[in-house]
Formats: sequence, structure tokens, C-alpha cells
Amino acid sequence: IRESLQVVRSRDPRIHRMPFLDASHKLGGKKEGGGGSDYHALGAMEVICSSMAKTLQTALHPPDWLQGNYMAVRYEDLVVEPIKTLRRVYGFVNLAVSPEMEKFALNMTSGPGYYQQIKQVEEYCHQPMALLGYERVGSPEEVKDLSRTLLRKPQL
Repeated sequence: IRESLQVVRSRDPRIHRMPFLDASHKLGGKKEGGGGSDYHALGAMEVICSSMAKTLQTALHPPDWLQGNYMAVRYEDLVVEPIKTLRRVYGFVNLAVSPEMEKFALNMTSGPGYYQQIKQVEEYCHQPMALLGYERVGSPEEVKDLSRTLLRKPQL
């Protein structure tokens, strides 16, 4: 909660949207999955995604000094090809990847997804997601359908 509050405090005061919460959510209540901390996490997500959207807009139309000096990497690229993507990132900054880092990347790129959390991220992050080539999901079944990709070519 403390980390989320620090992020929320950096929010642009001119921008504020109501949190995207399900109807059964009780602020400050104890509930499996986070309870009141969800409210703060959603506020932090709003700030982070707004900042990410601004950064991506800059990357789409970079000033001269930025051209060729940044690299966009999506989490899904890391999940699909963790070692190749990690080596590409490290190579971009002229570093070699250690075996320990490769093992860490493999361990961190797997895990379950929860539909309500996915919908909340999509609500706040729809602009950067669109720029990065993410499709939005329509149902829990779509999240679990590994035969269908939710990625398209990014605009960057």
C-alpha cells in the first residue's frame, strides 16, 4: 500500500478518474486478493499507465537525441522468447547476460492470469496497450485460449 500511495501522490491533479472496481468491492474491507489495498493499487496503475502512454507517444515521434537511443520491449516478447529477448536487451546496452540472469528471466516469465485484474489493467492502460500491439480480451475463456494470440504488430 505504501508503494502504491507514493505513486498515487505523483498523479497529475488535473487528471482523475474513478477507480474501476467490481460492484462487490468494499474499500478498506478485508477480502481475498487484497481488499482495501486494491484501491491504492488501482490508483497507482492509473498513474503508471498514463505516464507510459506519454512515454510511448514520445517514442512514436522521438526528438533527434532520442532516435536510436531507446528500445521497446514487451513483457510478452520476454515470455515467448525469454533468453533471446534478454540477450537482445543486454546487447542493446553492450552487456553480456549471465547464466543467473537467464535463469531468473525463465522463472519470472510464467504464471496464471486473473480476468478481473486483466480487465482493470486494460481499463487504465488501453492507450499504451494499443500502441504496443495488445488486443483486449472479452472473456476469461479468451485469456486461457493459448491458440489465439492477443498480440499484433506494435506501432513503435
